[in-house]
Amino acid sequence: MSENLDLVRSIYAAIGRGDYGSSEWADPKIEYVVADGPEPGNLTGRDGLVQAMRNLFSAFEDVRAEAEEYRELDAERVLVLTRVSGRGKTSGVQIGDRAAELFEFHDGKVTRIVAYFDRENALADLGLAELAMSEEAVSPDLAARWQEAADAYARRDLHTAMHRFAPDAVWDFSSAGFGSFGGAAAIRSFLEDWLGAYEEYEYKQEEALDLGNGVLFVVASLGGRPTGSAGGVQERCSYTVTWAAGMVVGVVLSQDIETARAAAERLAEERG
Repeated sequence: MSENLDLVRSIYAAIGRGDYGSSEWADPKIEYVVADGPEPGNLTGRDGLVQAMRNLFSAFEDVRAEAEEYRELDAERVLVLTRVSGRGKTSGVQIGDRAAELFEFHDGKVTRIVAYFDRENALADLGLAELAMSEEAVSPDLAARWQEAADAYARRDLHTAMHRFAPDAVWDFSSAGFGSFGGAAAIRSFLEDWLGAYEEYEYKQEEALDLGNGVLFVVASLGGRPTGSAGGVQERCSYTVTWAAGMVVGVVLSQDIETARAAAERLAEERG
């Protein structure tokens, strides 16, 4: 094992202990680059590196960055495939997905770190087609993830239901006459109000089809007893769920199932 690889492992060990202030391993003019995600940008110098790490982790509670795999690309670069998880302090939204960081070295010091929220972007930038294919082979079961969220919602566990919604996700309820809601916090608030109108609520998933390219089409029947009512209501609708980096970024609810199915198929083709 090379000294560079040893050093990167020690850096992640320190992060695992909650030590974000150590920077003796960094070149004084180190560059820290956020290549994607909500706020791409770059900072330079050790002070900038420490501040960037503190800013990132201070926005979340119960945050963890775990290295899943280390790959020494050459004598001056180490790629770390990571899994980042946490809960937004303001939104309460849970995040969790596969990310990556590229470490570049010179004379035993880290001179540059490139952080990727979306691991696929890192693999594409580095031309690692073979590794990208292996990642695709173990892609997440989007249908199971959506079922988990829907089941949690039906039992009124909003925390779990919103676990995989991106902070800037959009849910379009236009077909039900409620318009669109942008942001995980706004979506959660609406869903809480919706659920609060029922004393009993049931979600039954009839069909879930992964159309590829991060598009999931779901058909479900919804039933329940409104608060203060002796009778129940039931309806059948579809959800077109768009995913990016393992997180839900868009949902479109529709009561015109076949029209929605065709639109979802076109969306999957467009994202290909």
